[in-house]
Amino acid sequence: MKRLLKILATIIVAVILISSVFVIYYFSDYNLMDNTPPSIKRITGNTTGTTGKITKIEVSFSDNKNVTEAIIYFKSASASIWNSSSIISGSYDIEIPKNPIEDWYYYITVNDEAGNGPVGNPSKDGSSYYTISVKEDRKELVHNVFIEEGTGTWCSNCPEVANILHELYESGDYNFYYVSLINDTNSEANSRLKEDYNIYGYPSVYIDGGYDLIVGANEKSVFEESISKAQKREVPALYLNVTAQLDNSSKKTNISIEIINYEDYTYTGRLKLYLTERNSVSYYGGQGIYHFGFIKIIYNEEINISSKEEKNIDKIDDFSEYDIDNLMVIGVIFNSQSVEKYSDTNKKNPFDAYYADASQGALIVKNANLKPEVGITNPKKGRLHIFGKEITLNKNLKNTILIGRATITIYASDDSKVEKVELYIDGTLVKTFDTGPYEYMWKKPSWFKLKHDIKVIAYDDKGKTSEAEIEVYAFILL
Repeated sequence: MKRLLKILATIIVAVILISSVFVIYYFSDYNLMDNTPPSIKRITGNTTGTTGKITKIEVSFSDNKNVTEAIIYFKSASASIWNSSSIISGSYDIEIPKNPIEDWYYYITVNDEAGNGPVGNPSKDGSSYYTISVKEDRKELVHNVFIEEGTGTWCSNCPEVANILHELYESGDYNFYYVSLINDTNSEANSRLKEDYNIYGYPSVYIDGGYDLIVGANEKSVFEESISKAQKREVPALYLNVTAQLDNSSKKTNISIEIINYEDYTYTGRLKLYLTERNSVSYYGGQGIYHFGFIKIIYNEEINISSKEEKNIDKIDDFSEYDIDNLMVIGVIFNSQSVEKYSDTNKKNPFDAYYADASQGALIVKNANLKPEVGITNPKKGRLHIFGKEITLNKNLKNTILIGRATITIYASDDSKVEKVELYIDGTLVKTFDTGPYEYMWKKPSWFKLKHDIKVIAYDDKGKTSEAEIEVYAFILL
């Protein structure tokens, strides 16, 4: 009996052990049987992209076990085959090429280890997809108007125009650059005015290469209206950027020009680089100076730029003969198509106008110390003066004439401080001024010499100098 009970107990224990193993095996196998598909919780969806830039696609997904595979499929609108890559990290960068400009498509699939997928969003086979709406990567296009002022130091009406242009430029209310073409101090400027513009009278202000013209002294509002009109005119979609950098070791200037044609056609034009001096010579009457006085053209070449093409031009120049702090380079692109225009409002003096489609200026030295402004305010060029009093005639004289004693008066100013002003007559220093007013009574008789040179030199507190000079015929007897 005891033996029977022992056998039964052994059998019961064995059954329990076998049952336990079976239960453990059964439920373990049940847990390993994953029938739940993964899901995509969040996705970027329809978005925008830019040519030449990266568009980031982000996705989050989940599964009761684990997502083991996540694939992004993408292609351009014109492509027939989908590209694919893993996006298991949750994000993928699609680099949009610069050309061609077209939309891109994508969709995403995920799967788990049990193979309950793939699950796609918005589809798993590309039958539906999200769109990346691609736009062109355009740099900001602002039409800077380009102005050339035809003027001269002998011109009595020109200072008014010069002052208006500089006031508008300094205000920052208008996008424009300008150059003072002073015909009697620069032969290249004189050639530009006479040969290219067939100038009729002074002052003449040529706006955007002849798109508009203002002749003579006018109200400030006339210039504001003309500049605004040129600023709003339809121009080719050109991007122009000019930079200038002084190499302190070699003292040479590195100039870089970047041009991008955003049009759907090849653009043909001419690129010119104007070298100008920010503070230039004194104008008629000596009460101020011309700004951005033309020095010379340092680059003058035809350009052909294909649609969507970017062109870069680099050049190195040695401007050590000039005051580097006082220089500005202005780049201008003139259209190759000409329009017949006239330098007189009555349709006289015709010329071929090549409109300026883009312009950009660059200082060689920023925050620089400018040379002082200086001018001789009396006597005035091409006028008769009797005992110091200016006599107005119907026509300017070829020469400046003084009869009797005369007071020489001088204008001087500086962005920092005028340290001193020197006055020379016929090369001899006759007076040094430490402060204003800068006046000198010229009363020394000139018995044996009628033609004289009057020159003034202004010094600022940084050692910069400027000078002004006038030739006179003086009859000073007592």
